[in-house]
Amino acid sequence: MTKETEPRKDQWKTLFFFFLAAFLFLLWGSWLLPVTDPVESNYALTAKEMVQSGNWMSPQIYGTYWYDKPIMVYWLLSISYSLLGFTDLASRLPAVVCGSLSVTLLIWYIQKIKKDAVISIWSGAMMALSLEFWVISHAIITDSMLLLFTIPTMLSGYIGVMENNKKHLIIAYGAAGLACLSKGPVGLVLPGALLLLWCLTMKSGKMAARLFPWQGILVFLAVTLPWYLGMFLIHGSDFVNQFLGLHNIVRATSSEHPEDNHWYYYLVILPAALLPWTFTSFYEMVKGWKDKTPFYKFLMVWCWGTVLFYTFMATKYVTYTYIAIVPAIIFSAFAAPGIRNGEKQPFLWSALGFLIFAAAALGGSFYIKEGSWWILYAVIAYAFWVLVIRYKKSSGKRLTTIAAVTASICLCLIMEGLPHYLPRRSAVEAGQELKAAPGEHYFFRSYPAGYTFYTGEVATRIVPPPSNEEEKNERNPLWDEKYVMPSISDKDFIKSHRQDSTPVFLFVSKSDKKYFDQWALKYNFRQVKQLLNGTIYVMTTEEDLPESFKEAREQMKEDYRKTHQTEQVEDK
Repeated sequence: MTKETEPRKDQWKTLFFFFLAAFLFLLWGSWLLPVTDPVESNYALTAKEMVQSGNWMSPQIYGTYWYDKPIMVYWLLSISYSLLGFTDLASRLPAVVCGSLSVTLLIWYIQKIKKDAVISIWSGAMMALSLEFWVISHAIITDSMLLLFTIPTMLSGYIGVMENNKKHLIIAYGAAGLACLSKGPVGLVLPGALLLLWCLTMKSGKMAARLFPWQGILVFLAVTLPWYLGMFLIHGSDFVNQFLGLHNIVRATSSEHPEDNHWYYYLVILPAALLPWTFTSFYEMVKGWKDKTPFYKFLMVWCWGTVLFYTFMATKYVTYTYIAIVPAIIFSAFAAPGIRNGEKQPFLWSALGFLIFAAAALGGSFYIKEGSWWILYAVIAYAFWVLVIRYKKSSGKRLTTIAAVTASICLCLIMEGLPHYLPRRSAVEAGQELKAAPGEHYFFRSYPAGYTFYTGEVATRIVPPPSNEEEKNERNPLWDEKYVMPSISDKDFIKSHRQDSTPVFLFVSKSDKKYFDQWALKYNFRQVKQLLNGTIYVMTTEEDLPESFKEAREQMKEDYRKTHQTEQVEDK
């Protein structure tokens, strides 16, 4: 063994150690978390149908092709299901693996760029312990994959431009291709725009020209074209109109969630996402403003360029700026050497972020009363003892204490909190109850794909008319095209069940209860069972209805008819 190869082997051992540590940390308790609705279940059910159908090319849900997201999330979930069955653990394993690889990659890249073991290791540790990263590394969504591939896209892009290293630029393009298979065109468009903007801040046309090596472009096409071109050849304009039109262009130009469309949305999300390292990160951003090194400019463009990009997008969503946590966390890691050496100011900012994080965890323990929280209270009390009471004697252990207690809080939340909370957002209980009730099963207004994932049965969604003009116009009607579950209007439903003797069960979620109470057909149903996240009703026969119910129902129908007659006249 030569002297040149020995450090490299030690480095790979270190990286494997941190991958394993991150993997075990993120894996722990994942098997206790049910698939939630309405987002996670769509991915889980689509991957389940992919395995069952044997068609690993075209995503489908309820037996219908749909093009909400590219193929990567479905491939990874399908591999996991093929190995472990259709379980909660298998559903969350791809995000755990992607999170662990992201931590490992970040440590490697920062060591290569900064040549500082303390900063590189703490960049990985701080990211693993940041709130949004920890949550999304358990979530059944595409963002954990996007983050994994954005890290080499951006950091290899930085190295390639700074060092004129064509190998790293090719890696960046290959990773961007994988990002496009994870989230869509934004996997290339946003990193490319950020890297180009950074080159402009460096006032170097030569650096900007390095961003476009033909070899990298060929690698990108080799990664992306097999699936994208294949889908176009198989599905033609349907794929183009739905995937590029509805799920990309319309998403950017018309808000899917108008109630969240505020200019300051991500200025609230990002600080919360970085906890407990929020103030440490911002402190280092301000501190580095004076020197403005190339890497500082790169990180600032990456972080705030991402926030600005999504602020201008019409649709706002919590995870859209997820990739911005990487540069923000790297900034926070710059404070690690100073905190370890006893510097007061960066530690106080870290302590402030930790206190807010701990307070949020305490609040969660009061909200989720089912858990046993004594371990959580004990570790927070220990942190208070070390960081406050023994403040002067703990200078060398302060950062380690914050990290260890943060990790302990996360483990308490995943063992005692989330297993009690997530069933409120999952169809697992409703699926069990409805499957035990023979008859026809319907869902009012919204349809949880988790029902089909857990039961293997396909129910039908009853779609009532808009309750008022405001609801009708709250978002672009094009968004209705994304719903592919079996649906029926309430008018057609009541026609088809007038003479039917088969028991009919209806599930109404808590969020839809206010619409159900205004529904003209409400009195055709009798409550059967109250669940964590909704209520099961059974359809009554005409002779079962009390006279007062019949009168109330007829009055509601009359009011409903008058309201909609008025609306039709106004429309004309």
